[in-house]
Amino acid sequence: MGKYFKYAIGEILLVVIGILLALQINNWNEQRKLEQQEANYYCKIKEDIISDLLNIQRSTESLDERQQTTKRLLTNLLKIQDDKSVILKDYLGTLRSYTFVPSKSAITDITSSGKLENLKNEDLKNTILNYYSEQEYALKIIEANQNNLSGKVFDYEDYSSFGIQETPLYRDIYGVELQSLLTSADWHKDPNDKLFIHLKNHMNMTMILCQREKQLITDIERKAKALRDSLQTYCIPND
Repeated sequence: MGKYFKYAIGEILLVVIGILLALQINNWNEQRKLEQQEANYYCKIKEDIISDLLNIQRSTESLDERQQTTKRLLTNLLKIQDDKSVILKDYLGTLRSYTFVPSKSAITDITSSGKLENLKNEDLKNTILNYYSEQEYALKIIEANQNNLSGKVFDYEDYSSFGIQETPLYRDIYGVELQSLLTSADWHKDPNDKLFIHLKNHMNMTMILCQREKQLITDIERKAKALRDSLQTYCIPND
């Protein structure tokens, strides 16, 4: 009886130990999956950051070009040109530049799916959240400035007199006959003319706000590079 009892106890102990080992292995596997998921999130965020840096470079180059075009137009305007086309050929180039649009697919997926708690590194998580928060704040300033500047485009009281139809991009769609009927004024020869003054102020503000936008995205770039370097340590690809 005692022999069989000991044998039964031994069998039970082996079963219990087997169950505990299975649970431990399962817990270990689950923990490993969570750690790998966390690392994958860091890798995806890093990919977005790298995309941000490329878009920032493109935006900065575009703003530089826009600023140079604006400077050239403003200089030609203030020198008083006989030929208005010298001014108008640059006008549309002063209105447009590539706007930085951030890549946020990873952080959007993490936050919308409630997986933010899976990022266990609190310092790194706070750095990530601060980056996107400060980025959003900077982009709101840029958007507000762009809206204010765009408003000046629609403040010209007389587009025909200004000569919008004579700009190189739109000139051909009017044709010779319509161009002759839409004769523009010689405002470019009179510094006291309303159109001259408005264009001067418009270009002056464009110079300033382009510079402000470059300052803001340069700050985003600096923080993006720091975050990219921090993520590098924790971004461990799958084996």
